[in-house]
Formats: sequence, C-alpha cells, structure tokens
Amino acid sequence: MLFKVVAEKADEGRKTFFYDNQKNILTDESGFVFEYPNLANFSGLIPSRAFSKEDPLLKSNKINTLKIQLGLSCNYSCSYCSQKFVERPDETSKKDIDTFLAKMDVLEFNEEKGLKIEFWGGEPFVYWKTLKPLAEALDEKFDSWKTKPVFSVITNGSLLTREICSWLYYMGFNVGISHDGPGQPTRGPDPFIDPEKKKILMEFYKVMKPHGRISFNTMMNKSNTSRRAVYDWFVEFTGDPDVIIGEGSFVDAYDDDGLNSSFATLNEHFEYRRQSFNDVYGYEDTLGFYGQYEKIDNFTKSVLNHFDAANLGQKCGMDDEHTIAVDLLGNIVTCQNVSVKELSKNGEPHLGGNLEDYANVALKSVTHWKNRAGCKDCPVLQLCKGSCMYLDGPNWDATCDSAYTDNVPLFALSFLKMTNGFIPVTIEGEGLPLDRQDIWGTVYEHPDMNTPKWTTKKVVIEKTGMIDDIEIYGQAKVEGWLAKSLRG
Repeated sequence: MLFKVVAEKADEGRKTFFYDNQKNILTDESGFVFEYPNLANFSGLIPSRAFSKEDPLLKSNKINTLKIQLGLSCNYSCSYCSQKFVERPDETSKKDIDTFLAKMDVLEFNEEKGLKIEFWGGEPFVYWKTLKPLAEALDEKFDSWKTKPVFSVITNGSLLTREICSWLYYMGFNVGISHDGPGQPTRGPDPFIDPEKKKILMEFYKVMKPHGRISFNTMMNKSNTSRRAVYDWFVEFTGDPDVIIGEGSFVDAYDDDGLNSSFATLNEHFEYRRQSFNDVYGYEDTLGFYGQYEKIDNFTKSVLNHFDAANLGQKCGMDDEHTIAVDLLGNIVTCQNVSVKELSKNGEPHLGGNLEDYANVALKSVTHWKNRAGCKDCPVLQLCKGSCMYLDGPNWDATCDSAYTDNVPLFALSFLKMTNGFIPVTIEGEGLPLDRQDIWGTVYEHPDMNTPKWTTKKVVIEKTGMIDDIEIYGQAKVEGWLAKSLRG
C-alpha cells in the first residue's frame, strides 16, 4: 500500500514523501528513490507462506531452533505473564528424558547451519531437577560437534544459586533475567531486594557479561513507559553503562491481565509515542536496548535495499518451518508460551501433533500477517512483522494498537536517518485510522482522547501446590471489575 508521509525539519519546514510498505520503497515528491548504490540480491528467497487454520502451518524435520517447554509452573505471578491464564498441562519430569531423546531421532540437525536449544518454563528453575540432566544429555548427544549447540534460558532469577550459576557458565548457556527495572513492582516481586540474591546475581553477571552471555529482559507496559528510565535504573543497579537490556518491546495483550497492562486511551498512546521517540532521539548512547536499535537499523537497511514484504516472516520466528516448540512428551505446540490443553484465540488447539507422527504435524492455531487485512495495509508492517500470530478478537485488536504505537516511533527514527533529519508528522493511507495517521497526536482533533476502549478487570491467582519444595501458582482467573469503561 502506498502511504503519504508528511515530515518536517527545523530549518527546512515540511516536505512530502511516499512509502510503499509492500515493495518497501521510499521516495520524495520529486520521485527520488532512497536506496543503496548497490542493492542486495533477494532473488533466492522463498516468499513467506500465508498460513491460517484452513491452511495450517507445517514444520520441516530439519531443525535450527529447538524450544523445549519444561512446564508452565512458576513460583511468581507477574502481572502480564503470557502464560498466566493458560490451562496447565500434566507435569513432566526427568523420567521422561530418555523417551524424549529417543523421539528426537525423527529430527535432523546440521552443525554447519547451527542449532539453538532454548529451555523454557514457567520458571525453568522450578524444573531444575529435570533441566540439568536434560541439558547434559543434549550436550552429550552433540558431543562430536566442534561447534556446539547454543543453549539459552530465561529466568526471573529468584531461584539462582551459586551452584546453578556455575553450571550455567560451564555449560555455555546464554541467560536472560526477566526484570523491568523501575517497573518491577508493577510486574511482580523483585528477588534482588534480598542482598544475598543480588550478590549471587552480580557475581554471575561479572563472569557472564564479558562473553555477552547475560542480559536483563524488560518489557514495556502502561506502567513502565520510559526506556531511558529503565536504562538508568540498570546502570545504577549493575554499575555498568554498557548493560545489555533484552526484549524492550511493548507487551502483547495475551489475556485479561495483558489488556490491563495495555493503553486504554488515545492520550496514553500518543504520550508513549512521543516519549519513546525522545528517549532515543538526540542521544549517542544506546540505552542498552540493543534489540530496539537493531530494529531501527534493520528497517533502514530493508528500505534502502527494497526488501519486499512477500518475503517477510513473523515477529516471533515461530512461523519458520525449521523452528519448533516441543514438550518432553514430544508434543509440538504453537510456541513455548502455550499448553497442549489450551485452545488458540481462533478456536483451534495449540497442539499440532507429536514427534512420533511428525509427518502429520500441522498448526491450525495461527494466522500469518498476510491473512490479516490490518497488517497488509499498515505502514509499520516491516517493523511489527505481524505481532503475535495466535491472537484474535479483542486481544488481537489491543495488541495491534500497542504494536503500532510501539513501532511507529522506530519508523520515525529510521525515516529521520534516511532523509537526513526529516521527522514524520503524519502518515496518510486509505483506511488508516486517524489516530494512526496523526503520529504524535498533534495535528488532528481526537474528541475521544481520554475515553477508555475497554473495562479493567480484576485478576486473581493462587498458589496451588509444590514442585521439588518450591511453591507454584495455578491458572489465573477473572474475579470482577476494577473500573468501568466511560463508554458504558
């Protein structure tokens, strides 16, 4: 779709540009095309496939990324956890490891192409007695490889001990610590208030950081909106101005608590867009959010190389036929955040099959961005990449709104680089809502600026049991309303 972009530069006033989000071409009103002198050759790329529940996503048995779901139990109950409302599957244990490894024989791995193996919870270290022997068995399985598979894990950090940290280091793990910095009190408990836990973490950080194998993973939400504030907090916490902050995007509205963490009014959206832009604009440091800067750089390169949207995959990468999420029973699921017992928002099961019958694995639970009208006609498509592919209905609508607001400042920052200083003010396109055309909320009148789009719900979750002497939480439930929508 062709968009008209009006941008301004302090000493040159306003100027009109045109951006084609499908062909990924930016021109000015004179017809000048912004591009590299020598364009990259994308002729060998295979276009991404437009899957849906009628035409399900299929998987190859040649695997580059293996995501192993150990279970969904967690010792914390964070406010916007993507797994909070997911129906809990039957727990697995170290007794399932040998059978799982045998079932893995149907998969093919290639040392030259490399292999990433991710270990997921819940909280993965709730499953320490399973994770440790499983990772060691997988390490032994690929013992003949000179370039070993890359192991990674994301944890809330509360269960880290010196024994676990030492093991993670010597096993070559990459480790992400889920923590929202100044926004942590809204997200959930902060384990590092405990001086001893912080001491263990900082000892671990100092060993892992020189190898680039540790990050703090922060998500933005309506109560945690400034990346600069997050960066400043982690610099003070670690004493490291080069601290690496992973993730960094706005939360998706997976469920009712995800809705509660999303912006409900246009005013909130506009304020976040302005703050997000200003957190980066004019500063030479990288705020530690390397992933966000990489998005800006990648988008810039893709436009200047005219990377066609026909080849664009999904944000999460789970649409890749060479990437699978699997539990220890061999069940193939949509991604690591769902359950074999859960239905997707489109009404289809997240369970797509089993390693024992791999030829018939098919995921009907997901929708490619090519099958969403809003994505095809969106100016930030090549930054957003279709957001979450299994959401639908109101959850999708809220997630789409958040993803636009999160990505349009990055679009503007990239645009500024390509045009030598012009900052977009409006983006006009057929069918594009007025609040999306008006990037910063400064051009048009928006009479419903402070009118919430939905009601806020009260969510409750209780501890339901123990795993290896660790108390865990159960599935969350909606109990009532916290506030009524102004729309009645």
